[in-house]
Amino acid sequence: MTNGTAAATILSDTILGRENPWADFFDAKRLKPLASAPMFVNENAGVVKHFFGDRLKRGASTALDDLAPGEGRLLRLGGGKTAAYRDDGGRLHALSPLCTHLGCHVNWNSAERSWDCPCHGSRFSGEGVVIQGAATRDLEKRVIDG
Repeated sequence: MTNGTAAATILSDTILGRENPWADFFDAKRLKPLASAPMFVNENAGVVKHFFGDRLKRGASTALDDLAPGEGRLLRLGGGKTAAYRDDGGRLHALSPLCTHLGCHVNWNSAERSWDCPCHGSRFSGEGVVIQGAATRDLEKRVIDG
């Protein structure tokens, strides 16, 4: 809504021949693709690093019993990684570690007690529910044998 208000103010000033201090900021021609290319490449190199690099990292131990209440960890179970979280009641939540936005691996944030995606900032509760986007879908639940 604020952009609509800004656009209306800028357009009315333009029609009336008045100068508007925000006109340059909202100018569609303000973007310079070649000048911003190095920053774009640098920012997205981190996404590529996490997308591929996190797949090569080994998960932690496979000992589910070592997971304390309120703790989450990426574990190697059944040949693949699982995002495992034990809630305060002792119930184990097993999830896919793949962020539902673009598939980067989430990491456990012990301070916030959330699964965080390093690629685009999505956050999920310990149970895998979206807290903050870019992701719009919850992490997929997994069944652990045994």
